Amino acid sequence: MTNKSAMRLSRVVSAVFHPCLLPIYAVITVLFSDTVYSFYTMRVKFYLIWVVVLYAAFIPMLAYFLFKRLDGLKRMSIDRSRLRMLMLMVGAVCYMLCAVTLLKLPSLFRKLATAAVMCEIFCIFTVRRWNVSLHLAAMGAVTALFVMLNIIGVMSLFWPMVAAIIVSGLLASSRLCLGRHDGWEVLAGFGGGFLISSLSLLYI
Repeated sequence: MTNKSAMRLSRVVSAVFHPCLLPIYAVITVLFSDTVYSFYTMRVKFYLIWVVVLYAAFIPMLAYFLFKRLDGLKRMSIDRSRLRMLMLMVGAVCYMLCAVTLLKLPSLFRKLATAAVMCEIFCIFTVRRWNVSLHLAAMGAVTALFVMLNIIGVMSLFWPMVAAIIVSGLLASSRLCLGRHDGWEVLAGFGGGFLISSLSLLYI
């Protein structure tokens, strides 16, 4: 594979497994795998997916384009690091609202939203001094979800866990290939996301 092809593939992998999309993939996997949640009616499943899409992707993307628009109009000076911090803050607020919206649903989904909030807070504090990988932090959190569910005996999620581990490797390679992070930043992102998500799922 040529360097140009590797760069193109790395961009595709980074886009497909963007932090805004990973929570959606995780919830869809849990709802449509052979778990107790697969017995939910389609109406409940689509409601859950819609809530996650709204708070994990739709509102953050709107906020992103709003910030870029304000920067373009020169009404707000936003460099890359400041935009990154603003988007993390928006993400934390969105996941808090998601957790509140899901209060009446089974605890797993509230725990997922809470874990996402904690990961966002972790990234807010680390990116101030270190260019930690947000892609790998999100992937670490998703991998932790499937690992924890397999530990408690939801064996139907074994293959999603394996897939998450493989995707983590692909995503780490992609971020390194694009030159966005070094090895320590990728490792810190994945490790931080995995640890914080595990603790949140177990104890919150």
